[in-house]
Amino acid sequence: MKNVITKHPCLLSLPILMLLLTGCGTKHRYLYVEDAPHNTPMTITNNYDATVYPNDLLYIFVHSQSPESVKPFNEETNRLSSGNINGYLVSQSGYITFPILGRIEVAGKTRAQLGRELEAMLFEGGYVTDPVVTVDLLNFHVTVIGEVKTPRLIHATGSRLTIFEALAQAGDVTIDGLRTNVVVVRSGQNNQTVDTLDLTRKEIFNSPYYYLQQNDIVFVEPTPEKKKKAWRNEDWPQYIKIGSSALQMAYIAIYRIAYSTQN
Repeated sequence: MKNVITKHPCLLSLPILMLLLTGCGTKHRYLYVEDAPHNTPMTITNNYDATVYPNDLLYIFVHSQSPESVKPFNEETNRLSSGNINGYLVSQSGYITFPILGRIEVAGKTRAQLGRELEAMLFEGGYVTDPVVTVDLLNFHVTVIGEVKTPRLIHATGSRLTIFEALAQAGDVTIDGLRTNVVVVRSGQNNQTVDTLDLTRKEIFNSPYYYLQQNDIVFVEPTPEKKKKAWRNEDWPQYIKIGSSALQMAYIAIYRIAYSTQN
């Protein structure tokens, strides 16, 4: 056997090529938060509340132990439940028109901040003695595209959606998705920001992009290998397997011919 390989060095290259084909491709990290401590509680300090922006649709409801006192403020919201209106539309300049209170600036405030301000205005104006205001978004949606199983526009109930929840609703990242470089495009009140997230690191939990905001766009970038092989279809692993088997058969045939020639 040694003499055969010595006389025919090409036989050495075939097994090497077979190994390269069967194990080709750079290894990527496929686990989420793979550096999180095992069996050790980890404190997450990321607090989030949705911020109101122009063109948002707001649900606003005033609660009180005196239903009659809040009735004028809930007429618009009550009509919303019957499908006659679409909520309070925030103008381009960041204002809404609220019953009795009139024009109120809301853009740039969180839901909690706006709720507290409305409560103070209702109480200090002598309209309601015990107001509790609920503010929610009616048009909360994000877009997930790229290397996910089902790219889609996600309409979320409520105003709180994490990056992992959005990816789960899109069918999760595919095997060709780059989990270390997920792009989030965010439209603010006066600007637009773009940032990248590494979903394999525990720092993701304290990122300002961990909780998505309305109108966010999430793009999962393909791996370099997927970019290079974009012209191939989804069956390319089968072709590699077939090619590997063919090379193995060729290696055996060449070896037999070389061995029989020697003898």
